Amino acid sequence: MKLVYEILQKLRSQEIRQLKDRFKHGSFEHEKVGTLFDLVTQYDQRDESFYSQELYGKEPDNTFRVTKSRLKRMMENVLLSDKSLTTYRSKAIVTRLQLRKKLLQAEILLGRGAYQAGKNLLQNIISTAKKSDLLEEAYQAERLLYRNLNIRMGVKDYQKLTERLLSSNQLLMTIEEARILYYSVANLLQNQTLKEEEKENVRQTIDRLADLAGQTRHPQVQHLYYLSEVYYQQIDEADEQALDFCLQYLKLIQQNEHLYTPQREAVAYGQLAQVHLRLLRLEEAASYAGKILKMFSKVEINYLRSLELCFVISFFDENWPLATEYLQEALSHPEFETAPHLAARWHYYEACLLFRQKKYQPAYLKLNDTTALLADKQGMNLYIRILEIMLLFELGHMDLLETKIVNLNQFVKRAQLQKQIRPKSLMSILGQWHRHHFDFTRIDLNKDSVDPDLQKGTTEELIKLEDWMAGHGAS
Repeated sequence: MKLVYEILQKLRSQEIRQLKDRFKHGSFEHEKVGTLFDLVTQYDQRDESFYSQELYGKEPDNTFRVTKSRLKRMMENVLLSDKSLTTYRSKAIVTRLQLRKKLLQAEILLGRGAYQAGKNLLQNIISTAKKSDLLEEAYQAERLLYRNLNIRMGVKDYQKLTERLLSSNQLLMTIEEARILYYSVANLLQNQTLKEEEKENVRQTIDRLADLAGQTRHPQVQHLYYLSEVYYQQIDEADEQALDFCLQYLKLIQQNEHLYTPQREAVAYGQLAQVHLRLLRLEEAASYAGKILKMFSKVEINYLRSLELCFVISFFDENWPLATEYLQEALSHPEFETAPHLAARWHYYEACLLFRQKKYQPAYLKLNDTTALLADKQGMNLYIRILEIMLLFELGHMDLLETKIVNLNQFVKRAQLQKQIRPKSLMSILGQWHRHHFDFTRIDLNKDSVDPDLQKGTTEELIKLEDWMAGHGAS
């Protein structure tokens, strides 16, 4: 039933009404299918047994599964109909999807021997694709036409066509290389804190992207390069440079009709919000984050990612009611469980929020759900361990504190973090605290402390150890 519910969440109200009308006036064989659809739209998610009992008065068998399969297929047909393309606000995306459908039709026509009809359709595709700067679709149509012109065209004209196709192929290969490099960089920078040598490798990859952008001067490559720089400059704590690349990226997509999509504009606003957050400009960050939420459907995973940004901004602004609102919306999101790493981040956020609300026991238990983040040895692993130590103190488990601090110190050494600024500062403060038998009043937070400007980039560390200790009397 999960597939049925997934499709249902993507249907618009008018499409649901369309299906109900079809079942109402359809043939007798669809009676049970229509009843199942009514049940699915009436109840929250239930298992197969519930619906089978309602329909047939027995546990699910092949009869029920055939009914379910028919319903799923009919719902998919509505989702895949040409009218569903109106849900895309980007003209370029709609044109691309329509051309891909026509490409398949042209190939079928040529395969059935209807050469002239297939050729006319391909020429129409090529013309439309080039006007819309859809290089891949134009190339696919040209290549299909090229193959069928092999025995119908003279050598001289055919060689000219060959050269043009090879040139198009070279450009496409360059764009595809840029895409692969971009996604590789984005995955690394967004999901893992990097060691210095890993950062250097990423820098070299981005430099290659810069070369490709300079060689082609093509907007598709340029936008991938700008976005990679945005991610990297934030990791490198060069936030003003990141802001500059953000603005270049936004300008590029807004001024290029064929490149623009609402999703890309939302990405630009998201990065602007993130950079302003890192610079502790919370009002500007909240302004950009608010724009993003309005640009995505509430069932999309991009909406869930946007909620994450909004939560962090409200958390740093100490707006606990608003942070709670964002958290509850995220926990009930249909895509919440589909990305374990993202779900674990939300569990960490919930633990931090509970901590701020002095609900220490639930916060401590919530850390059990952050396991997926522990793979990030350079960042989140450290922050979760620090939060655990703070919670153990608040819960009065003094017998466990020493062991946890010793284990953390060993972890920092194993992960080779002791020379990095933030881990070094944290271990210095914890070392003082440990040596003075957890007496806050004997801790000097200024000793080996980190310059506040260097801490702007650590927005994943929602609760700073120094702030917590200062609240307990450290100075």
